[in-house]
Amino acid sequence: MPPMGHYGNVETEIGRVVVQLANPDFKFMSGETLTPEGGMGLRL
Repeated sequence: MPPMGHYGNVETEIGRVVVQLANPDFKFMSGETLTPEGGMGLRL
């Protein structure tokens, strides 16, 4: 089981991020890398 307690759903979790990034309010965000990994990078 992933550290966040559930497996991600592409439509409801990643899709919402994509919609927000397409919003004009995010026009000054550039050069960022978003990693939707559900906390897997925290595992040792």
